[in-house]
Amino acid sequence: MKVLKWAFTGRVNALQRIMTMKRKIISKKQALDAIQNSEFGRDVIASNQKVAVVMTQDWCYQWTNMKNWMDSLGDIGGLDIYELVYSAVDYFNDFLHLKEETWGNDQIPYVRYYLDGLLIHSSNYVGENDFLRVFDL
Repeated sequence: MKVLKWAFTGRVNALQRIMTMKRKIISKKQALDAIQNSEFGRDVIASNQKVAVVMTQDWCYQWTNMKNWMDSLGDIGGLDIYELVYSAVDYFNDFLHLKEETWGNDQIPYVRYYLDGLLIHSSNYVGENDFLRVFDL
């Protein structure tokens, strides 16, 4: 009976962590603003003290892996994680140009990290520990 109670409690706790994840979706307006201004707006990059923006394409297996561990992070105070699956949008070519030509990154997923609204790092695929280490978490 104690084992069943522990298993159930563990699943509830995991579900609660997933439900409080702060991953947000970049809107069309936010993406178009980034294309126009060569950077995401303050509503994204300064939405919290620590912000990560993950940009990817829907067929990317590395994104599937990242998304799985991001879903299990739960609520980390002071951190917002945004995602943009730009292969699924009607402004794909314009965003691709921003990412590859302006920002100089032709790999996916591509992650930009902001602290207090300032870009502090960028990377491609990272595991959970390396991702958290960027923000000293």
